Amino acid sequence: MAQAEREQLSVVMFPWLAHGHINPYLELARRLTSADHGGGVDVVVHLVSTPVNLAAIAHRQTDRIRLVELHLPSLPDLPPALHTTKHLPPRLMPLLKRACDLAAPRFGALLDELRPDVLLYDFLQPWAPVEAAARGVPAAHFSTCSAAATSFVFHCLSADRAFPFQSIGLGSAEEEANYTQLFVVREDPAAMVSERDRLLLSLARSSGFVAVKTCADIERRYMYYLSELLGGKEIIPCGPLLVDSAEPPESTAAAESDRVMRWLDGQEPGSVVLASFGSEYFMSEQQIAQMARGLELSGAPFVWVVRFPKSKSPGDEERGAARALPRGFAPARGLVVEGWAPQRRILAHGACGAFLTHCGWSSVLEALAAGVPMLALPLHIDQPLGANLAAELGAAARVPQERFGEFRAEDVARAVRGVVRGEEGRAMRRRAGELREVVARNDADAAQVGALVRRLARLCGKGQRVAAVPY
Repeated sequence: MAQAEREQLSVVMFPWLAHGHINPYLELARRLTSADHGGGVDVVVHLVSTPVNLAAIAHRQTDRIRLVELHLPSLPDLPPALHTTKHLPPRLMPLLKRACDLAAPRFGALLDELRPDVLLYDFLQPWAPVEAAARGVPAAHFSTCSAAATSFVFHCLSADRAFPFQSIGLGSAEEEANYTQLFVVREDPAAMVSERDRLLLSLARSSGFVAVKTCADIERRYMYYLSELLGGKEIIPCGPLLVDSAEPPESTAAAESDRVMRWLDGQEPGSVVLASFGSEYFMSEQQIAQMARGLELSGAPFVWVVRFPKSKSPGDEERGAARALPRGFAPARGLVVEGWAPQRRILAHGACGAFLTHCGWSSVLEALAAGVPMLALPLHIDQPLGANLAAELGAAARVPQERFGEFRAEDVARAVRGVVRGEEGRAMRRRAGELREVVARNDADAAQVGALVRRLARLCGKGQRVAAVPY
């Protein structure tokens, strides 16, 4: 008889230096390594990031998921503690990208040491597949953004006509071109890679296919269009890759999580609004003031997660939420949480009736997975595209903005009341319930990750051997 001979497939993963990117890569690594996906291969992953990022996920290392430190060069105003986007002041983002680009030779040295079969890399490091190719290692791009957002940005950077899907687009080619400039407006004159070229080169250099954190049931037409833009490259959906809201290793995280959940236990079913705007965006004091007033005016109980960048001023980081919340703000019906909150657990709680969100892709998928309707308030980068997609799906209502990032308290309050108490909210909850089943089915579908394993194995000629074994 014949028995499949097992081979090891060694994968290096190199996400961007943001936990919003690292977590999907890490969840993909967990799924790649935790099951037999067929093809006769066992996967081992080496996930590369900076020491400050890896420290936060050290507890998730296993014998088949290994964490590998990449040390960035020292630059003025960017100490190793800031070699991450977490708490990074926005003005230092170009400097972090430059430091990462300058680490290309060190990344190449890691590839020499690890000798992987294949590389999975993120869109901000288009030089990573070049380093891999110099060593004969095939490389594929894994996108943590939606196919809609990725195809929109690629289209706008490479075409002079409006995006063909009006529900996602911004109206005219001129408006879309102006929006796309947000991606390149902070161009660093010392950068090794043009901001405009990062996504284009990353996708172009992907070997034969692009993997995307998405569900074909939700984004099929945008996957097709992205493939068309890339000259017919295959688009492989990896599912929503939902990550449990495990507490970070800080000693206070578990206590804070318990405090939030106990508070929710005392609220009426479907009455609470979760307001959270991602780990990569820090509201201005004016935005915080409008949000605070809007939540109070809504009359709905709320959990509001606020975040602030780290300051270099001594003692400033210890002043916490009181530093920027309006004077006298002490909501009787709300709970303010600084820094981190168990988002998926809150969304899954019966008291949660709406999610006021920036519409980052992971947050959209988590809301859909919980069957919770969204109030879309995009504030940064690709978020308007996530908001448009959520609205197209029938699971989100928009909070009006006068200009991108500018909103009024009264509009926040009106939108919250409409979703929590109004007929629009009831219709959205029904639709969100339908989408919950779609997302759950896709998240449980191991075949999607299995298809990626087999495709990665084919890139390096593995997973096809059968050895003869005597009876």
